Amino acid sequence: MKTKVTLTAALLCFLSPISSAKPLKVFILAGQSNMEGHAEISTFDYIGKDPATAPLLKEMRNPDGTPRVCDKVWMSYLTGPYDGSANGEGLGKLTAGFGARDDQPTKLCSKIGPEFTFGIYMEKKLKQPILIIKTAWGGRSLNTEFRPPSAGPYKLPKEIQDVWDQHPQGTHGVPKLEERKNWQDDKDAASGVFYRMMVEHVKKVLADPKRVCPEYDEKAGFELAGFVWLQGFNDLVDGTTYPNNNYDEYSRLLAHFIRDVRKDLSAPKMPFVIGVLGVDGDKNVNFRKAMAAPAAMPEFKANVVAVDTAPFWDKDIEAAEPKQGQCNEIVGTSHTFKADGTLDNDWKWGNYWKPVGKPLPDERIWRFTTINPTEKRDKLEKYDDRRFRDITLPAGMENWFMPDFDDSKWTQGKAPIGKGVWNHSGITLDKFPSQWGDGEFLLMRSTFEIKDLDFESFRIANLARQGFHVYLNGHKIHTYIWWQDKPLYGSIVLEKEQVKYLKKGKNVLAVYANDQYDQNSPERYAAIDMRIEGITKADKKKLDLALLEVLSPKDREALKGASNGGYHYFGSAKIFAQMGKAFAEALFPFQK
Repeated sequence: MKTKVTLTAALLCFLSPISSAKPLKVFILAGQSNMEGHAEISTFDYIGKDPATAPLLKEMRNPDGTPRVCDKVWMSYLTGPYDGSANGEGLGKLTAGFGARDDQPTKLCSKIGPEFTFGIYMEKKLKQPILIIKTAWGGRSLNTEFRPPSAGPYKLPKEIQDVWDQHPQGTHGVPKLEERKNWQDDKDAASGVFYRMMVEHVKKVLADPKRVCPEYDEKAGFELAGFVWLQGFNDLVDGTTYPNNNYDEYSRLLAHFIRDVRKDLSAPKMPFVIGVLGVDGDKNVNFRKAMAAPAAMPEFKANVVAVDTAPFWDKDIEAAEPKQGQCNEIVGTSHTFKADGTLDNDWKWGNYWKPVGKPLPDERIWRFTTINPTEKRDKLEKYDDRRFRDITLPAGMENWFMPDFDDSKWTQGKAPIGKGVWNHSGITLDKFPSQWGDGEFLLMRSTFEIKDLDFESFRIANLARQGFHVYLNGHKIHTYIWWQDKPLYGSIVLEKEQVKYLKKGKNVLAVYANDQYDQNSPERYAAIDMRIEGITKADKKKLDLALLEVLSPKDREALKGASNGGYHYFGSAKIFAQMGKAFAEALFPFQK
């Protein structure tokens, strides 16, 4: 009888096999801009230059050099603008392109974050389907936007409240008494908003995992196998919440965050990795200790791990970055001024490029006129730093930039054309050969003759306080829409599409610009001049050799591994790849 039962059971098993599938492994990655990931794919090659990280690159690429696509790892990535106003979900198999993508959150981009190597190494370790749910937005703090529910409402530290109480009328960044309630109301309204977005999205995905991961087996279910938190920059620099570099409050908030995430996702023992912020390398010691502190708390010792990302900071890139800034400043500058506002003809870097055409720029005559907006839609209702805009021109002036336009009745004079006083960086510009006039907008035109075009490259040397359009022989060759506070001539190197409008013989250069006024003063100020300059092949070679004194070959090689600022780990795939691998390895011991 016993034998019959055994045979029957065996037969049933053969006819209706029990699924051997394992629960789907689900990992949650969350944080701010570094979790988004700002490492351009173009920085991948740099990973292979270091023998210590070259094996990483082999895992990240196919034999043909394209980024790897993980067969067993699927992504659900919720992101959007920093304010969360236009969130979108990116879906698909894990590959490069699940990094920062604020403008188009649903589409693959050219960047990676830690998710790429995290998924690669998890897949290699587990050899089964994996689902990664990533939620990240730039510029979000734990003390406000990611504030966990159990932490309670945001309260000013006593030290800050005391300072505020001493200055009821407000001073040095302290809000006035009547503004403080609005400040607190805004804090209360923003508190926890992104925490809730994060949790709601995770729950939405877990309600139907098959929507994201086609290999999900409903009978086997899923397992919340780990949570990775990479955040911190906004808290690091928040002196109001953490006065005197005392970050104990961050430790308290993060402990509440871990508890609340586990509670809200019904996963009381879910392994948790704290990605300890490592921007600036081994600096920011107080913050890094505070961020790692929850891992040492008795309640978390068994399943919370702190992974320090400071060791992945690239010191070669760090050393090269300031030199790159200096080099960019040189390359982006055509001419500089002395303190009295006269051109500094002795500036070392100003003599490689030469004026194109005659008369020379200092002797060239400009014809110009000024106008004010007349259409209501063109007027600004209040002061705005960014004043540049296109306006409706008076009748008959629509083609003012064309070579054959009659400007004979306009005012004429030499450039720079200006008004008021431009004080900045120890330089005063107030002695202008030609006065701008009363209108907010200025139209200016000049002609010059060219005998030859024997130059390697051409550029616009531009002095401007506000935005501008530049036209060459009736064709728009450049637009700048912002504003500047640097009294110097900038450099805009022209592409072939723009250079083709430059010709032998007569050329007409035309510029549209506007002035600027100080927010606290009715006085307007402006300065404008444009010049076309060229550099010969021989001088270009001399300039390149001279710039090696500023940015060495070693520095240039290091900067190939960078694509962004320091607080984004230089946008270096080498750094983000190491982080992702380390986060995965920290969770390996918890995987069954």
